[in-house]
Amino acid sequence: MKALLLLLAVSAAPSNLSHYEQLLAKSQFSELEHQLVQQQDYKQQDGLLVIYAKALISQQRLEDANTLLNYAIEQFPNNSELNYLAGLSKIRLASDGNVFAAKERAARGVALLQQAVTLKPDHFAARQALIDFYSIAPAAAGGDKALAAEMAQQLAQENPAQALLAQSRILLNEKKPTEALALLEKMMPNPPTARLLARKAQIQNELQAYEAAFVSYSQAADYATDLTDKYNALYHIGRLAVIADQDAELGIKALQQYVAFYQDSENKTLPWAKLRLAQLMYRTGDNFEATLLVGSLTNVQVEEEEFNLILLSLLSALKSKTATAPELPATEAATGNTEQES
Repeated sequence: MKALLLLLAVSAAPSNLSHYEQLLAKSQFSELEHQLVQQQDYKQQDGLLVIYAKALISQQRLEDANTLLNYAIEQFPNNSELNYLAGLSKIRLASDGNVFAAKERAARGVALLQQAVTLKPDHFAARQALIDFYSIAPAAAGGDKALAAEMAQQLAQENPAQALLAQSRILLNEKKPTEALALLEKMMPNPPTARLLARKAQIQNELQAYEAAFVSYSQAADYATDLTDKYNALYHIGRLAVIADQDAELGIKALQQYVAFYQDSENKTLPWAKLRLAQLMYRTGDNFEATLLVGSLTNVQVEEEEFNLILLSLLSALKSKTATAPELPATEAATGNTEQES
């Protein structure tokens, strides 16, 4: 009886999965982890372990994720999502590890992905991961291009959109972006899915068809039901508005949404989004907002040399604008400042 009451208490505990899912979606990883580990029974709740593992994988803390997931699948062997995440983390670790450990980890990762599919045949993320592994891994490490094609063909009978994702991925793994794009354009369902549109946009971007990619990302943002898919598309709308001189106003709106959603988060693309937004603000003559954004980035540590070069160039351009701007009378200047601050 006591055990039953304990089980009921755990299952009824206010874990508030949606709260943690929101923290995960917004890349607030430190806050998520801090709150989660304060919850004494989190290791007894498979849903919370799934969220924690996803947060660790998103931060590239693969060894930590692997340790957590080894425990999790031991406690919840029939949870397909935990098996999928465990398989994914081991395969990613295998690609970074030494040759001998890598082969063993990759084999274990594939077995876990297969178990996820066995437990839940419509776990399409696990099936996509398996197809991707078989199509890209060398034969000595377990790769099997024929099996990947066969699995993609099987998907075609069950879920055409998922099959199209898999088939286009196989072509990309074979360095055939033009063929992948042609396939997507020919087989795109009506209505399309956000992930297929994002895949199409990714390829168009790679092929430097920037205007078409801008349109495809805009459509992907409109069709997205997943927050990560939506905001990823919004970022690329803003990025293309800068680098390919696309619609600046649409780019600004997209990046403003992105920055607002991920503000005060550990999203690694957030500094780039702010920098791209500052570039668009400068281009459209809003030097005040551009200066604020640039100022918020001066103490941000970003390793990419390109980021720092763009930031310095934009900072210099804004200072030059300020130096050459005509002085306002004292009353006008005060009024102007008050309006900007409000």
